[in-house]
Amino acid sequence: MRSKAIVCFLFSGLIFCLSLSSLLADEIYTDEIYAEKCALCHGEDGKGTPTGIDFGAKDFTDAAWQATRTDDDFVNSITNGNPDNSNYLPFGDMLSEEEIKAMVPCVRAFAQ
Repeated sequence: MRSKAIVCFLFSGLIFCLSLSSLLADEIYTDEIYAEKCALCHGEDGKGTPTGIDFGAKDFTDAAWQATRTDDDFVNSITNGNPDNSNYLPFGDMLSEEEIKAMVPCVRAFAQ
């Protein structure tokens, strides 16, 4: 009887560890995504690089500008490109829907 309890305990622990690892695997690293996909034009500080500004990149630190945009506007721009700026690349084929949605608070944080 005791050996069955030990096996059940170990099996339960294994299931817990496996479920925890899948949760951790789903973690989205927005800092890495921003550095790889956004910083070239928007800059590490969100203010825009000289090249990005020449291409029409917005200053993410501008709270007044951000207030004119909804979260859905950001999701749409990241996914499909910016309809007001043909230089802006769409990332819908490069990032998952979850990654794109996770980038909205990352962008919003620059204006706080």
